[in-house]
Amino acid sequence: MSQLLITNVSTYKAIAIGAHTEMHELIDSGRRPKDDGSPGWILNFDPDQKSFKQAMISIVFTGMWLEALLHLVIVRDHGVGTFKKYDFKSYADKLRLLGCSDLDILEAAGQFQKCRKELVHEKAYFDCGEIKMAQDEADNAHKLLLSVSALVT
Repeated sequence: MSQLLITNVSTYKAIAIGAHTEMHELIDSGRRPKDDGSPGWILNFDPDQKSFKQAMISIVFTGMWLEALLHLVIVRDHGVGTFKKYDFKSYADKLRLLGCSDLDILEAAGQFQKCRKELVHEKAYFDCGEIKMAQDEADNAHKLLLSVSALVT
């Protein structure tokens, strides 16, 4: 007899995708071409940081989705014991276990894991020597979400 599985994995994915879409709509609505026709944009100031907030929602829910999905697939395909061995390993290690050898996906997973940790667990007094744009990191998270979805479903 198969066991009924209750999970929010599809809801997390929908929230991540929706926030990413809204982020881009906000970015597009907050800029206009330069008046003189030269290349580039004039950006409107957004005191409420709406696109940043949507980027953060996209990143956080992509992480929730990825954690839930990897748990489900590893337990389904390899059992609980194997999942326990992999529980604290990197996303790339978990994806390799599932047969992923695509270096672009593995690199995106590593970048996502690092940036998600830095953005979600902000430590303002540490300077890692790089400036991250949440919107760019949300684009990487979205790319990873689409790639992993295609890989494991």
